[in-house]
Amino acid sequence: MSQRDTPDEDPPHDDHVPIEVSVDAEDEQPAVESNTRIDILVEKEAYPTARLDDGRYVAWWFTPDAPAIDDPAASEWVAAPTRFLAAGTLHELWENPSALESLPAQG
Repeated sequence: MSQRDTPDEDPPHDDHVPIEVSVDAEDEQPAVESNTRIDILVEKEAYPTARLDDGRYVAWWFTPDAPAIDDPAASEWVAAPTRFLAAGTLHELWENPSALESLPAQG
């Protein structure tokens, strides 16, 4: 059978979507582009998001009044390819905190 007779096959692809989760206030805060903050609503909860210097987006959890990402109160954040994925992932982790235990250790 020649190459031309071979049935078309889907090229291999990677289904992995890189998502970074930080739950430690001591971690280095991500570098965000200025003036890119948009709060995303996920099931009645608003999560601040911003574009990172590397093109990804970050959503962060905050205590009372949504401080800047580099504020010490912004102790937990998720970086993902889209701001909606970042906010949705952070929301899911807050809805089910035990899911954090199933995440692979980074490092």
